[in-house]
Amino acid sequence: MGVIEKTNATPLYLQLKNKIKKEIRTGMLKPGDKIPSEAQLQKEYHMSRVTVRNAMEELTVEGYIIKVQGKGSFVADSDMLRLPIGVTSFTEDARMQGINLTSEVIQFGIEDIKTDLDREFFGGNTNGEVLVLKRVRSADGVPITIEENHMSPDLIDMREEDLTKSFYDILINKYHMVPSNKGRRSVRIIYADDEIAKYLNLSLGTPVIECEVCVFDMNGDPIHTVKDIVRGDNDRFLKWYV
Repeated sequence: MGVIEKTNATPLYLQLKNKIKKEIRTGMLKPGDKIPSEAQLQKEYHMSRVTVRNAMEELTVEGYIIKVQGKGSFVADSDMLRLPIGVTSFTEDARMQGINLTSEVIQFGIEDIKTDLDREFFGGNTNGEVLVLKRVRSADGVPITIEENHMSPDLIDMREEDLTKSFYDILINKYHMVPSNKGRRSVRIIYADDEIAKYLNLSLGTPVIECEVCVFDMNGDPIHTVKDIVRGDNDRFLKWYV
């Protein structure tokens, strides 16, 4: 299930709970799978009985696992448990609304870090570089946003994936990275330059929304930053960005 860091400021029961939750969310643990017993978890992670029990109780209350008398604990059968925690993708939001979402990749590759946001977010762990995935996303045939994701260059093998599909599905299913928490850094009005006007089919100088966000996993580790340039003339889509 992964390593529990006893020097981490996060309480041990919460670390254990989050690790089990992550394995359920990513499909590593499937509906009906048996969870190791509390005694097994105590032994594996060198935790007290109370610590393990607290983690299991919270997972039960939140609906991730069910307890069967005399048999143990099992992963609950619910598709909702495998959605990203706290952060849903535009693809998922569109799907739930019955919207036909398409994407066009306009940039993919490694480049030097250029912004203070990325320098702070990645903390020098990427040798001053980021992997850039930039796409134009259209809803029902209308281009509505230019989405620019920055992530660790270690994910360069993502080029083998279909990047016109859900970015979060790739993160979760291939890399077992679950976007769980986000911290909004800025939302502001800017004006369409040549590139924005071209890709969003707008007149030069049209006001648009620029939104920058940092996204972390459930343990607070950085996954990616994203800058969205969103046309502001359709509040049906604007609500997902502001």
